[in-house]
Amino acid sequence: MEKTKKIEKDNKTLIYHSCYGTDAKVSLDIQMYYSNGNICIELNDEDYKEPYGCLTVNLCDATPNYCSYVDVNNMPEAEDFIVENKLGVFTGLVKESGFVRYPLYMFDAERLRDLCPDGMIVYEKGKGIQSVQKQKEEKR
Repeated sequence: MEKTKKIEKDNKTLIYHSCYGTDAKVSLDIQMYYSNGNICIELNDEDYKEPYGCLTVNLCDATPNYCSYVDVNNMPEAEDFIVENKLGVFTGLVKESGFVRYPLYMFDAERLRDLCPDGMIVYEKGKGIQSVQKQKEEKR
């Protein structure tokens, strides 16, 4: 009987299905926009070790914590990517800029913490949001 190697799936790598018929292995890089503190989510290509695209777009107005407009102009399949990977939910709000209607999404903080813990620490600290772990420790 031949032994098989167990392949561990990297739970921080996601697949982005492009409208051009290609798939890319991507990871998240979470930051915040300096002008308004909104969450900024960038995708990095894991195969080529370079930026893939920015999932969010800064439209200059402040949004609630964990919310940002999605860049459907440069990444038309971005909403599908968010839903498939359980990253967030559509709020029902959109903002028009030029000829594009950008949907506002509320991102799942827990899911983002799993995928990019360092980025979420910086984002939450910048927004003055106390981490869930710290809240649990204080309740004890």
